[in-house]
Amino acid sequence: MDVELHRMINMTNRNLRYNEKNLRASASDYITYDMGPTSSMTIAATLKYAQEGFDGVIHMKSSGCTPEIDCMPVLQHINRDMHTPVLYLSFDSQTSDTGLDTRLEAFYDMLAMKKEKQR
Repeated sequence: MDVELHRMINMTNRNLRYNEKNLRASASDYITYDMGPTSSMTIAATLKYAQEGFDGVIHMKSSGCTPEIDCMPVLQHINRDMHTPVLYLSFDSQTSDTGLDTRLEAFYDMLAMKKEKQR
């Protein structure tokens, strides 16, 4: 489908490159309080990708993950400001591959239609 994937939140970035102060500064328009490392990285990554012109962002989290739920309103704010769509995917032991595939394909189709309309 000619999709390029970038992932900021991984073990290397979390354990070797994580700097709460710098992340909060880079997203200071959206982060007022310390939201913890996971939320701060998620918000900073989403903002970075939106500023770099990515077509969309997929926010993946395990079901009921409080830090990731807490940052969802901020991601919606970034989405409104930067016009970068965000797809929210939650996983638990009952999540089917078919359902995920369907949502990813629909998100891809929406992004493709948006790009075509912009041309």
